[in-house]
Amino acid sequence: MDYSTAMTKPDGVDLSHHLSRLAIERQQSPLKGLYKYMNRPGLIMLAGGLPSPDYFPFESLSAQTLLPNTFKTTGESTFAWLWSMFGKSSPATRGVTVPKYVEGGDAMSIQLSTALQYGMATGLPPLQAFIREFTAKVFQPAYANWDVLLCAGSTDAWAKICTTLCERGDGILCEEWTYPSALAAAWPNGFRPVPLKMDGGGMTPEGLEEVLGGWDVEARGGMKRPTILYTVPVCQNPTGATMTVERKKAIYALCVKYDVIIVEDDPYYFLQAGDYKPPSSRVYPSKTESDEEFLNGLIPSYLKFDYQGRVIRIDTYSKTICPGSRLGWITANPLFCERMQRANESSTQAPCGFGQALITKLLVEEWGMTGYFRWLKGIKAQYRYRRNTLVDSLVEESHADLDARSSTSLKGVYELVSKDVRGRDEKGFLSEKGESSSKTLLSFVAPQGGMFVWLRIHLSEHPSFPRISTEVLVVKLWEAIAEAGVLLAPGTMFSGRTFGDDTTNPTACIWGAEGAQPDELATDGGDGFFRLSFSSATQKEMRSAMKIVGEVVAKFFKSEVEA
Repeated sequence: MDYSTAMTKPDGVDLSHHLSRLAIERQQSPLKGLYKYMNRPGLIMLAGGLPSPDYFPFESLSAQTLLPNTFKTTGESTFAWLWSMFGKSSPATRGVTVPKYVEGGDAMSIQLSTALQYGMATGLPPLQAFIREFTAKVFQPAYANWDVLLCAGSTDAWAKICTTLCERGDGILCEEWTYPSALAAAWPNGFRPVPLKMDGGGMTPEGLEEVLGGWDVEARGGMKRPTILYTVPVCQNPTGATMTVERKKAIYALCVKYDVIIVEDDPYYFLQAGDYKPPSSRVYPSKTESDEEFLNGLIPSYLKFDYQGRVIRIDTYSKTICPGSRLGWITANPLFCERMQRANESSTQAPCGFGQALITKLLVEEWGMTGYFRWLKGIKAQYRYRRNTLVDSLVEESHADLDARSSTSLKGVYELVSKDVRGRDEKGFLSEKGESSSKTLLSFVAPQGGMFVWLRIHLSEHPSFPRISTEVLVVKLWEAIAEAGVLLAPGTMFSGRTFGDDTTNPTACIWGAEGAQPDELATDGGDGFFRLSFSSATQKEMRSAMKIVGEVVAKFFKSEVEA
């Protein structure tokens, strides 16, 4: 941390009134309290039941790792290189080894005798120091006394945040379409989602004000006004929406007004790829951007204007290194970090030592901060090409059965419509001349990165609507596409409005609760949604999939269906 800069910032405000009874009652583990003395020189340790590292069967831990500049950031051939990287020519690697003991090692040494031993629930000291520096450089919290705490991935962090800040029966504000595992982690503890309206830019300040300002405890069945907001603000899962700085500031101001804690879950933060541009107007970078250019190109975190310490930010290595590492961290005020550390001590303790050892070795000693930034630039470029490939395919490959056009009123919105007698322009979009009898069947907002496209199905244009409900039509279309060989995620599984309504029905989390009203599972006009992922399919597979989707959708909208 740049402490000279930090000293000019205020400390966060007292938010202790947000702690749950469980969090207040958490005590320091007596055994964990001893570990702060472990690295004192000359100390003879007879207090703890620590197995001798001599008996660990691992003398070293080695891996072949990719170089920070493995993935190109320039030129049109980047995606082709990525999808063939494990073909005839293998990428360059470098071997790394974590020994059991480092000669003359101390608390900051990366060694298995420490990583695989019982230890502090804060994680390995060198990794914690790296994360502190990274957080200061990238996210720049607006108050001085912020802290970080390692956790076993984002879901682990979120589950502990819930029990630290909520009581049974409390509501959690969230986007109306949201990450279902976050709701699943909260639900068994009696924490219930309170969905908020969204548009193409994510959660809206107006929707938040409407809910908080008009909260009626009696009408809400006795639920008090929520004091925690869960949000995925960048390349949101499932919608792909990215909040602007202005919108974040407006939402933060409302959370100050109504005393709400913001939980900023941001796994796709470093997959920001910028606005989608059609191939005809696409320009590729001619050189790799500098670290300063890279960081300035990222949408600021809520932390950057959190002057009170009411933001808990969740970060993870799952999207930038690998999900199996189960390693991430939170950034929050020192009180919240300390209370969650107590939760770690009596549950997961520290994240897995093997994952910590390898990732710490990679980031601290092999790549360093500059190397990690270069790796992130390459990952960003790869997902940009993947995003472009899927969106290109949606527009181009469906032309055999559907027409495509870009919206004249909304930036980044594309529509797939039933076949039109008019011709297309030189970019493949419909000519504006002449009358059209076409109907919009699908539409989407091209995401600014991440992994997902949120495809709207305009089921109000189906000949069986409204005789057949949106819920049934979504299932029928999903099954038809699946039978044709493409598996999409039905939007209903991401609904914050219906999650958990029918816990006895194992398919409720996929299709929505039995008996749910159509407007709970769709837009006011009866439209439904599919989530499309571009994170792992090949270029060929994406193009083939979008061709199939176009064929199935065109056929589906031509005939009546039975319930």
